[in-house]
Amino acid sequence: MSVAQSNAALAIDAGSGLYQGEVVVGDTPRLVLVRVEDRPGVLQRITNCLGRRGLRLLSCAVGQGPETGILSLWIRVGMGGQPPDQVVKQLSKLIDVVSVEDRTNQQPVEWVTALVEIRTDPEGHRIDAALRERDLRVVERREGSVLTAVSGTPQDVDGALAGLRGLPIIDWILSRPISLGGEATDRGADTPSNHEQRS
Repeated sequence: MSVAQSNAALAIDAGSGLYQGEVVVGDTPRLVLVRVEDRPGVLQRITNCLGRRGLRLLSCAVGQGPETGILSLWIRVGMGGQPPDQVVKQLSKLIDVVSVEDRTNQQPVEWVTALVEIRTDPEGHRIDAALRERDLRVVERREGSVLTAVSGTPQDVDGALAGLRGLPIIDWILSRPISLGGEATDRGADTPSNHEQRS
């Protein structure tokens, strides 16, 4: 087994709690919905704003919102011990920002995806059977390996990866959670009149 394969197997073996170590204990990350004008450099301005304030961007999912020319960004921010409202206050000051809403306490849906490459035996039967037992689908077959995808809540994917222990893992990659839903607990710059005044 190569060093890379050994490391991949070790990482899978580490298994549970994949999202527990990303922030300081007691520092609850904030989940924030930011609606911004779709302009060049807008994401850079947001990350620069967070960095200048000592806030840590843990994950970001960007997509077209329901309004033309407006992007929706779901970001998870490590606060570094700062008050929870700081992320809303700071991002609301940016000219491209239409609205900012803290959705942390509103139980949004969180979703992650993992891709895992597994070495197959010459006929591939043992690995196929193992994947069927775990209800995992094959995304791609390669010479000597298969690529499988696991998607679900962080807890579901964590459990699925732990279930792959003992298989000949070649490599794997895991996304950070993306989130959607929940009602705002803190808002900033969220009314059309506020945005029109700054435009």
